[in-house]
Amino acid sequence: MSVMLHPSKAAPQRFRVQDKILGIQKYFSLDNEVQANKCWQECLEKRKYHQLRKELSINKLFNEDGSIKGLKRNIRNRKDRASYECFEIQVNTIFGQKKTEITLANKKFEDVYRQVQDKILLMLNIERTYELTKMFNATKRLYW
Repeated sequence: MSVMLHPSKAAPQRFRVQDKILGIQKYFSLDNEVQANKCWQECLEKRKYHQLRKELSINKLFNEDGSIKGLKRNIRNRKDRASYECFEIQVNTIFGQKKTEITLANKKFEDVYRQVQDKILLMLNIERTYELTKMFNATKRLYW
């Protein structure tokens, strides 16, 4: 991300400010270098806030559609054994990728769902807050 001459340095016609992460692309005339630099500074600030927002614990746990990252409900079928229903958890931690599953056999859904939440929070080393509990409760319908 920077202020660039467009279409090329050899034959510039205008300035371009482009940031692929934020999806910004603006053009300024050659007389308007001050405006281009101002726009570039605004993009730097927006990018900083974008990164801070991305690092929040709630964004580490939930996808944009509201589902929990790395969690899916599955039925395991094996040749030698009876099939069973479980929650599969697969998350990226600072130590690498961790994978586990928690079965639903002979347990209440509420108890298993709470156990899944606790396991994910423990794996990611995140403390439970009111906001996280509220989001977990909102996503419960996706895994019922």
